[in-house]
Amino acid sequence: MNRRLRAGLTLLCILMLAFPAQAAALGSRLLFYGTFGDDVAELQATLARLGYDPCPIDGDFGRLTEQAVRLFQAHHGLVVDGVVGPATYAALRSQTPPARSGASSIRYIVQPGDSLYLIAERYGTTVSAIWQANGLTSEWIYPGQALTIPRSFPPAPPVENASPAKRQGLEVVGYYVEYFEGDDLSFQSFSAHKEAISTIAAFAYNINWDGSVSGRPFTKLKEAAKSAGKPVLALVHNIDQSRDFDGQLVHALLSNPKLRQTAVASIARLVRYGGYAGVNIDFENVPPGDRNNYTAFVRELAAELGRDGHQVTLSVPAKTWDDPGNAWSGAFDYRALGQLADAVMIMAYDEHWSGGPAGPVASLGWVKQVVEYAVREIPPEKIRLGLPAYGYDWPAGGWGGRAVTAQEAVALAARYGAAIEWDAAAQSPHFTYWPGGYAREVWFENASSLAGKLDLVAQYKLGGIALWRLGFEDPKFWDVLKSKFTIR
Repeated sequence: MNRRLRAGLTLLCILMLAFPAQAAALGSRLLFYGTFGDDVAELQATLARLGYDPCPIDGDFGRLTEQAVRLFQAHHGLVVDGVVGPATYAALRSQTPPARSGASSIRYIVQPGDSLYLIAERYGTTVSAIWQANGLTSEWIYPGQALTIPRSFPPAPPVENASPAKRQGLEVVGYYVEYFEGDDLSFQSFSAHKEAISTIAAFAYNINWDGSVSGRPFTKLKEAAKSAGKPVLALVHNIDQSRDFDGQLVHALLSNPKLRQTAVASIARLVRYGGYAGVNIDFENVPPGDRNNYTAFVRELAAELGRDGHQVTLSVPAKTWDDPGNAWSGAFDYRALGQLADAVMIMAYDEHWSGGPAGPVASLGWVKQVVEYAVREIPPEKIRLGLPAYGYDWPAGGWGGRAVTAQEAVALAARYGAAIEWDAAAQSPHFTYWPGGYAREVWFENASSLAGKLDLVAQYKLGGIALWRLGFEDPKFWDVLKSKFTIR
């Protein structure tokens, strides 16, 4: 390269760095190490969505972004130079076509204990497909590694509308929450849709270290439910003051037979004297070593409350196979619990959660796997499929999402002019918006995404659904629900 050309390129680079095109659209200028601007942030968000890790998404083309670009170029037969020009832009655009029926991919961060086999099983794909998508040369993976996971889930077969007399009867459980003073979203939802709700689970009570129960009755709810003839379950949970599920508390309680006995007596007293139809036990983050202890607790509680016909229902984590050592779901023996409880609410949501990377809250294929495993272990009539009414808003390509209601998600998209897209494989809506020089990614549930899950309920003849939580849902959900089932 001659001196004059080198000097000209140097001057060009200096000018591009000094005067970044902050509002430039993706594809309108050359991007390379050291450039920055909104178009760099959009490039980073695009790479993240495709499974390449340019973190952080900050509009600054640094070494991580350059590495992500080089990996993308290598996978697509381009010149591997880390510079984003016309050929790389064209390849990026070709990888983000409109959703194709039954196929998509997600970005997955490897967790401790993961293997390619377990990841493939979780997402309905194969080890060889993951190898090919990521250019792997061995089965060795490590925590924190970003993988592109191809998915190809067939949608659930549609359920033909039948006359009301022939429709499947369904119990609809609504989780009722008042997290803070003035939080009346659940009450508004119940008031508007009580004819489509069978039972309320009132998220109102804590279990304590001494086996006692504390909390407050939702008086306004109980009066409204009584007037409408709707039974209310007292939901007892193990959330601590930091709003986390306390595993140490529940271990101390379950592993001590005397404390278990105290807890059973406390809950029975709450149910009987509080005028409840029964209890919903929502213990989460239960140590896997307490699997037998948790089952013993449910057995003892069912024996006590069953004496006078009160219900014992359980909220349990979703899983697609039984791994007794799993830190989140290992403590829950589906087969044993299905024999003891009157109903089991399987929380088929948080496939992607606020603390992890962006993705569908409950993709249809994953929920189908959850249901297929559950019906092998629990009588289908006892299963209440937990449905999410919410979504999450994540930093694109990052971590630490926040929960949003279905209506908040739609409002966000409208506010920032973002197009809501439909993932055909996940059967879920999502969009990316730009509140500034960075991107955020939202996946949420609406009436359309929940319709496919309701078809699974009909296909597998489940006893009902449990909606988390009342007040977060797309209002159109209720019309879809009533078009498919008779509410009992």
